[in-house]
Amino acid sequence: MSHASLPRPQDAPYVWVGFPGKPSWDVFADILEKCDIVTTPGSGFGPAGEGYVRASAFGSRPDILEAVERFKRAYGGQQ
Repeated sequence: MSHASLPRPQDAPYVWVGFPGKPSWDVFADILEKCDIVTTPGSGFGPAGEGYVRASAFGSRPDILEAVERFKRAYGGQQ
């Protein structure tokens, strides 16, 4: 059996977005409701993930750009 050699990826296709002081499940639900975007609550990755959600960039470029625009419309100017 031959073995394949695969290049080691340098980056992961995920984006972590922080919402300090807000529970990650609440942020997940808010993004889903306002933007129709599915993220992953950071608390699922342990205590250090609380206050964050993780978004995937595995989609097509047009879909990712559309998701970014939706997110910017909903949260663009908030601090």
